[in-house]
Amino acid sequence: MSITRPMTRFGLAAALAVSVAMPAAAQDKVKFNMSWLPQGSVGGVLVAMHNGYFKEANIEVEAVRGWGGLRTVNEIDQGLFEFGYGNPVGVVQNRARGGKTVMIGTINTRWPAGLCYAKERHQPKSLADLKGMTVGAGQGSPVLVVAPAWLEMNGLPRDHLKLVSMEPAVIDPALAEGKIDLAECWLASSWPTLRALGRKNNITFDWIEYRKHKLDIYGSGLTTTDKIVVEKPDLVRRFVQATYRGYQYQAKEPNATADALVKMFPGLDRQIAYEQMIEINELLIDSDVKDRPLGWQREDRMASTVKFITDAYQVKEPIKVGDTYTNRFIQ
Repeated sequence: MSITRPMTRFGLAAALAVSVAMPAAAQDKVKFNMSWLPQGSVGGVLVAMHNGYFKEANIEVEAVRGWGGLRTVNEIDQGLFEFGYGNPVGVVQNRARGGKTVMIGTINTRWPAGLCYAKERHQPKSLADLKGMTVGAGQGSPVLVVAPAWLEMNGLPRDHLKLVSMEPAVIDPALAEGKIDLAECWLASSWPTLRALGRKNNITFDWIEYRKHKLDIYGSGLTTTDKIVVEKPDLVRRFVQATYRGYQYQAKEPNATADALVKMFPGLDRQIAYEQMIEINELLIDSDVKDRPLGWQREDRMASTVKFITDAYQVKEPIKVGDTYTNRFIQ
């Protein structure tokens, strides 16, 4: 038989003291802009949510679909999101207009885009072979500015390609049907999706990567604002650390991560998500800074990134490279 003993005044006081001294800490709630639909490129963030890494860091994360990197950066600057999968193009343009966004860690250590084509119709051996080809481009897509500047870097005229404005959703089908010659596609995003479309329609797609033709700049990474960095540095550090913990898990366990993403978002194609993750795992690694943690942003590459963007977008206001990024939260 158990005996319940009345709590003494001392015991009650002690219990109250403990409850006051050790309150349950409320989790920080943040919104993360994925820049597009859930996919392997942001798999590290999503699996960190699934595995409870953010919870362990005392953060509650809501992942929200985005509408492209440029809009993502601007929405972060407007305070609609605390963090996002932004890119240096967006950050430089945002700061040129008086915004205060900043990269707090890289994910694409190399520019991940290229121009895709159907091998059954074209087999270009060099950039010169692309002369006169049509490229499907969505409104606001970086290809509208990056491709002409990239051509110029390689000694070709800016109108070497014909850019055709199209709704983003119809670009890949148009490429498959031969209505356009080229489409810009992205590792860890649209490139695996296009390959899947090719398998379905017996089309073999290949591509020419920008980065293999002089474009040595950073792609997307973690983005926030100067205000959050200054006012909530501990939150930024916890978010960044938990995120890269997720990417480390994804690199070691791509199959388990793919399963987690499909569980979170049942509409995802598991094979495509898996291929996206394999590609982002490769983009995460910068062979020139193996002694640094994931997310490290090199000063020289960031400088070349800012210069290219400034020149390509004809940014008139000078942007200090040091204002566009920081490594303090990944060390």
